[in-house]
Amino acid sequence: MKILYANQVFLDYRVPFYKELIRLFNSDFYVMYSPNRYHLMKRDDLAERIKHELGVNAIAFKHDYLFDTATMSFNRVEGEYGQKIPFMYGFLRAIRKVKPDVLITEAFFQWTPWGILYSMLFRIPLYIGYERTCHTERNTGKLKTWHRKISDKFIKGYLVNGIETEKYLMSIGIKQEKIHRIGISADSKGLMSAIKNMTEAEQSVFREKYMGDGDGLLFLFSGQIVKRKGVNFLLKAWKKHVINHPNDKLVLIGYGDMYDALKLKYGDEESIYMEGKVNYGDVYRYYAIADVFVLPTIEDNWSLVIPEAMACGLPVSTSIYNGCHPELVKKDENGVTFDTYNQESIIFALDYFHHQDLKAMGRMSVELEREFNTEHCAKRMFNIFK
Repeated sequence: MKILYANQVFLDYRVPFYKELIRLFNSDFYVMYSPNRYHLMKRDDLAERIKHELGVNAIAFKHDYLFDTATMSFNRVEGEYGQKIPFMYGFLRAIRKVKPDVLITEAFFQWTPWGILYSMLFRIPLYIGYERTCHTERNTGKLKTWHRKISDKFIKGYLVNGIETEKYLMSIGIKQEKIHRIGISADSKGLMSAIKNMTEAEQSVFREKYMGDGDGLLFLFSGQIVKRKGVNFLLKAWKKHVINHPNDKLVLIGYGDMYDALKLKYGDEESIYMEGKVNYGDVYRYYAIADVFVLPTIEDNWSLVIPEAMACGLPVSTSIYNGCHPELVKKDENGVTFDTYNQESIIFALDYFHHQDLKAMGRMSVELEREFNTEHCAKRMFNIFK
């Protein structure tokens, strides 16, 4: 069986996943991507990595052009703007060169309408990879929902992250038996390996930079400093938290359009360290010294920093607006969830870890994350088509 996954653009964490699928399918698994979109993202390096690591199983579809309705041009720069409308030619011909037995596309728009056409013309099943949740789609209009319901009539099945995505698809009338929970894996092996190679002395010195001789807990946030990540809510709650736990510290790594304003407002707080953008090759050092990982997102399909932190042996806390929380965050086992819009809920979650066995929670995080690592996620997808 030959499978083609037409995934116009995907990030670094998917490369190991696709490599594992290529292995499982004995090289009969192919990925089609758009070099033009990586160029617009200023990620030509990733396009080169895909080409290098996936080899002949990576198919570069070069005739894909993305029109941005906000800038009214094809020269979209990185950032969140208007609707992205694809214009392309030769797409069906490019698929036909592979002659797949199964075609997979991403979501309901972009390349999917052409995928539906190919599926109908050549009578092969079409699957969709889908990630959105009831929360992320809460403002979706009737026209877009109608389009998804009509598209469903031509779709064989859905490959989804977890229960939150399944709930959304069922809420618009898609049958449960068409939905397959795959999960989504973080590329955390490199982080884990780097931590193992970090000596206790190195960890102690680095931790002392933030904790000094204090006996409090070190909380870590990693991600974009943007509205969607809810960092401003966390920082407001943190100021109240440290009244009861003055020795606790909060380290935030990452950058975004809210960074400068929040740095100006909270940068002088002795318990808060806003480190800005950190080279990904150095992120492991922060996972190695932290006691707890916290992510106050107000909208995420399946935030990958949560399984990353779990794989590194950390208890975790994230909001109920994070699509991964039902599978990955188990109260009294490896962490706790909270409502970002409820300050008392955040304060409770931060205090919660002062009354837990954090080492045991960290070990449970590792166990829970293992079921969602690259090998297990790829195996579940393989079994669907096997």
